[in-house]
Amino acid sequence: MSYPIAPDEDARLAALYELELLDTPDEPAFDRVTRLVTKLLSVPISTVTLIDAKRQWIKSRVGVETRETSRDVAFCAYTIMATEPMVVNDARQDPRFAHNPFVTAADGIRFYAGIPLCTSKGLSLGSLCAIDTKPRAISENQLAALKDLAAIVTDEIHLRERLVLEKKNVYASQQALNELHRSMECQIERRTNELNLVIESAYDAYISIDAHDVILDWNRAAEMMFGWPRKAALARPITQLIFPAGLPTANDPAAIEFMARRYDGNELPVEVRVKKLMIEGRERRSLFIHDITERQQLERLRDQQAREDVLTKLPNRRALDERLPQAMARTRRTEQPLAVLFMDLDGFKAINDAHGHAVGDELLRVIAKRLVQAVRETDYVARWAGDEFVLLLEGSDPTAIENLANKLVQMIEEPMTVGDAALNVSVSIGVAMYLPAGAETANELLKRADVAMYDAKHFGKAQVRIAQSADGAC
Repeated sequence: MSYPIAPDEDARLAALYELELLDTPDEPAFDRVTRLVTKLLSVPISTVTLIDAKRQWIKSRVGVETRETSRDVAFCAYTIMATEPMVVNDARQDPRFAHNPFVTAADGIRFYAGIPLCTSKGLSLGSLCAIDTKPRAISENQLAALKDLAAIVTDEIHLRERLVLEKKNVYASQQALNELHRSMECQIERRTNELNLVIESAYDAYISIDAHDVILDWNRAAEMMFGWPRKAALARPITQLIFPAGLPTANDPAAIEFMARRYDGNELPVEVRVKKLMIEGRERRSLFIHDITERQQLERLRDQQAREDVLTKLPNRRALDERLPQAMARTRRTEQPLAVLFMDLDGFKAINDAHGHAVGDELLRVIAKRLVQAVRETDYVARWAGDEFVLLLEGSDPTAIENLANKLVQMIEEPMTVGDAALNVSVSIGVAMYLPAGAETANELLKRADVAMYDAKHFGKAQVRIAQSADGAC
């Protein structure tokens, strides 16, 4: 089978793709219309179809499960060629469709009525269809109702065209605004005129103030960002509205991070660019303000991820390097001892070799979970590297640390199952105590615990060794 191709096919397809309607989920705006078609025309099937280069894709459907067909069997491939509705009372009698597999099938299509769906430039993208498995005619009232419903779908398409255009305009406006930032010094008068053209559609808030910080101009973005309507903001001091701590004073195109206040009282982190101008002998300052809430959230997330072990979700070595000096400082201030436990699994390489790295990784996650559950919430568990872990126990009784470490050894030795593999692993632990009078560095303290851990391995593994004090005493 074949199908007609419109002379404006390339422009039609370009418009269709720009709207990004193809291969999208169901949407109420279209589904309500197809449901109304089946009720108002008393037909079992209704669709909103879009004609792609070689296929018919169904955006909304009632009475059929099919999501797409080839274009050469689509009734709508003919509908988009006309500006008027296409009505087929009995498809078996129409030479265009008599041999169509959707017609020759049992309970196939007999009646079809389709209304073209066009862009604001008249390019046909698809159609709104009413379909029946029995031959029938359509009344003038029914056809009028179908046209009205098609107009609703067409309005939705036109709305999406405008949204696409607005996105382009916003991008163009932002580019123009950036150019204005660069040329502000030498083109003050031209900048003032151009701002009047683009300022209302800018993404960033624009506020103009006089020498006494009174607001002279306030664009729509400022309304959205701070919650103050333009009329309520004009002629009021800016420090009264959004900068209670005072206004940024820099006269630099570089952005300054600042904390602003919204109408509802909530604080808002922003970047502010301030430019001082003299217009007709009067001072005027232009503020370009950008909401950096999302950027700060991303920065905090990246900072967290930089200090978190990807596999176990424990603090990583970098986080431990920051935490240990803080814990040592608290020990000197509170005069409560600090215990550092350096732990290394025994036999972990053999498990990796026998069962693969995936099983080894899961084993490390289980061990990490056990360690966190075995200590206090105020204690600190970090993954040092590979199968090594470090525990910081602040304010613990030195006489109880060895007993706790032995319990950890017993806990790690408890059998565990990962997938189909039954695993047994042990741990060697080195303990170094840091006392309030201690003078060693964080690296030296970790080194003492590390050496004690290797002593534990040397003397048979699965045991605990207490490190000598920093001054060499036992």
